Amino acid sequence: MVATYDSLGVKFSYPENWRVTEDQTNAWPRSVSVHSPTEAFWSLMIYEPGTELEALVEAVRDALSEEYTDFESVSAEQTIEGVDLIGCDLSFYCLDFLVQAKIRALMLGVRPCVILYQGEDREFEELDPVFNAITHDLIRE
Repeated sequence: MVATYDSLGVKFSYPENWRVTEDQTNAWPRSVSVHSPTEAFWSLMIYEPGTELEALVEAVRDALSEEYTDFESVSAEQTIEGVDLIGCDLSFYCLDFLVQAKIRALMLGVRPCVILYQGEDREFEELDPVFNAITHDLIRE
């Protein structure tokens, strides 16, 4: 079964047993995340118009690289529903766990957005299709 998030000017479906958290501030960027029962997550950050996608990807990647050890990053491009996304695929250690993550930036209308999703390496391959389905649904809406 799926649940639907519809706020902040965006709409997407996600597994109903996942927990939603929404940033309650009125400052930019605005954000919403959905967390799996195992604490893997998919997060959307919505920025003010005029912010460059490349700069957003770099800022998120740099923030993560400062926080985690054995950080690796590979540039990535993707097209979903005819929309071009730029970003990078990441791996790093958090505590004793290897974590896989993906950063993708795209335009939703006039709003630049960044999607970050991550999970522990052992479950990431299983969750990646779920993360992609959420992203597809976001773009399709």
